[in-house]
Amino acid sequence: MPAKKVIVALLIIVVAIGGFVAGLVLLREQQNLVEEAAVPTGQAKVSITPETGNLNVGDTVQTNVSFNPANIPVSGVAVRLLYPFSGATPEVSVQSIQINQSLLSSGDWTCPTQASNIEGSNVIVDIACANTSSAGFTANTDTLLATVTLKVDRAPSVSPLVLRFDPAKSVITRKSDNEDILLIPASTGSFTIAGSQTQVTLTPTPSVRLTTTPTPTTKVSGTPTPTRSTTPTPTTAQLPDAGVSYPTLFGLGLGILVIVGAVLLAL
Repeated sequence: MPAKKVIVALLIIVVAIGGFVAGLVLLREQQNLVEEAAVPTGQAKVSITPETGNLNVGDTVQTNVSFNPANIPVSGVAVRLLYPFSGATPEVSVQSIQINQSLLSSGDWTCPTQASNIEGSNVIVDIACANTSSAGFTANTDTLLATVTLKVDRAPSVSPLVLRFDPAKSVITRKSDNEDILLIPASTGSFTIAGSQTQVTLTPTPSVRLTTTPTPTTKVSGTPTPTRSTTPTPTTAQLPDAGVSYPTLFGLGLGILVIVGAVLLAL
């Protein structure tokens, strides 16, 4: 076999082996994806206080959003709160979002995200803060992150109004590896608002029998006002797929075929 042909075959083999190794490296990296949502095995927690309340139209309520990193150094906290509304505009509006001044005054925290907006039939509140210290932030008790002030502009169609966390958009990142350690949030704020439609239960009125000529009983019928269920449907965080992707498998297979072809060519 001519020397030139052998050299070309060897070069093809070297390139193919390099591609095969690169494919294995990419496959390994795919299995080390960092999760970007609250996880069932998390240790850190977030909470809303107060958890219940009774309000009237025109009232405001200050809801405190707190986090507990479970004595694990953390580098950041991001939460999304949401509550439903009906009609063209929300019945309950967000008046203000105030970050805990103790965190900001320490100089170790920066909170670039403090916003509220509307998505579909929900009011969304996003809060995100990062800890810039080299050691991270550590605590084993509930630490106030922010206070969200809500105002009842008019009676909503659903009562109680339930304020809850979106587990798919809430994270607490560990300082050492930036891994999410937030347990799927269960805390909610439930506020009963006067004037809202509520579930009506009708109790039949017993008929009164007279000792004289019986008086026909007047049958009173009532139709309870329908209401929507106020229990939020638990949202399961959609975690990233850490499996093998089809492009990677295709690349590995192609690399093997090139190696086999090169060996046959060299023979």
